[in-house]
Amino acid sequence: MPGDPPLAEVCRAFGLPAPRSSTRLAHGMMNRNWRIATADGREYAVKELRDAPAEHARTQHVLLRRLAEHGIPVAVPVADAAGETVAQLAGAGFTVTPWVDGEHLPGARLDVAACDRLGRTLGRVHAALAAVRPDIGVPAPADPPSHAAAAGRIEHYLAAIAARPVPDPVDLVAADHLRWRRALLPNAVRPAGPQPEQGWTHGDFHQFNLVWRAGAVVAVLDWDRLRRQPPGAELIRACLLHFSGEDGALDLGRIAAVVRGYRAVRPVDDEVLADLVRRAWWQWFTDFWPLDWRYDRGDTSCDHQFAANERTLRWWTAHRRQVCAALSARPE
Repeated sequence: MPGDPPLAEVCRAFGLPAPRSSTRLAHGMMNRNWRIATADGREYAVKELRDAPAEHARTQHVLLRRLAEHGIPVAVPVADAAGETVAQLAGAGFTVTPWVDGEHLPGARLDVAACDRLGRTLGRVHAALAAVRPDIGVPAPADPPSHAAAAGRIEHYLAAIAARPVPDPVDLVAADHLRWRRALLPNAVRPAGPQPEQGWTHGDFHQFNLVWRAGAVVAVLDWDRLRRQPPGAELIRACLLHFSGEDGALDLGRIAAVVRGYRAVRPVDDEVLADLVRRAWWQWFTDFWPLDWRYDRGDTSCDHQFAANERTLRWWTAHRRQVCAALSARPE
């Protein structure tokens, strides 16, 4: 792990007083982040850009200022005297934003009223993004993976596990889940028909990218995954990430409250949502990204994510009708 960056130089680059203290933040898989307090008593968040080029970050920062003008709670980056929002130091890019006090709240700590506010916040984010029309290039949406492609990935990882001289506990768990998917695959229904309507979305709307204070979302963080997709797909993913328990069970009552809040801001047709739920299930069923990291990249930092996703997928598969009803704001 690289050492801490020259935080004093980062502050100097943006015309800020020297840091009095700094704390490395635990969350954030792609970029490294610090909370610093400067000599004048103010606090800031420092991000080291490791997962996006500086020019992409600059374009994103322009967007954040526009979103703030539309009433979206974002942390607008600090700029230097020349208006630059990315400092290049020690071979890396750094950004600084004012620190936003609050908490990252798991779904279990949100009551029904807070769930409604969560849904309304996401609806306002999507409405604002539609209004500002981000000037960011994104690839065209990919078609859902075929049965053959999914089968190929399953066999690829089972072969990688079988080739290990001594499989460890993670290998054994992964193999069990992969065999479960292989058994279901022949009868699993791949989504068909034209791609749903695309729109601009945050791209990673989960609890660690939201700051709550006094029952409200006071900051939506980390816009690195900004992309075009069906906005309803992001609503579904946000619900799955917020309201999946340790055993994978989904809190359908809270999910329905989020969806009601969202639809109060941005109406979505029931059939559109039902189609997006089917597409979301297939996406989760055919997605193996944590195993890509483990077996293809040799990076085990996301092993836990595969097991968590798999528990949710299994519960979801066993309760598809109820999940679809909740994601239409009509829990059974």
